[in-house]
Amino acid sequence: MKIQIIEGKLETIVMAIVWEKKTCSPKEVLSELKGEYALTTISTILERLYEKDLLIKTKVAGKVTFAPKISEQLYSESMVSQFMNKVVTSFGDLAVSSFAKGVEQLPTEKRLELVELLKQNER
Repeated sequence: MKIQIIEGKLETIVMAIVWEKKTCSPKEVLSELKGEYALTTISTILERLYEKDLLIKTKVAGKVTFAPKISEQLYSESMVSQFMNKVVTSFGDLAVSSFAKGVEQLPTEKRLELVELLKQNER
């Protein structure tokens, strides 16, 4: 399943609020934003995120609420994976060797974590 990309600053902020709150209404999101935007703007952003299949929308007694459909971690992992696939597809061996050179600059602890992750993904 290909997860769609969150686009723009406001979509990113709104999605972060929904991840944090777990379930919220457009008014609750607006409250978190200290009223910097119109309620219609926030409702539109939530609808876009719902249409991207990132949110679950529930309507009970006329009140609409939204909840994350995927975790923030799963979203992040998917975005990194999609990015890496695009880079490797576009640049091939050059991308891999550049990545390897970048890994050399990581602190030892992070390098060891990466090696362990690579070993786990080989299985």
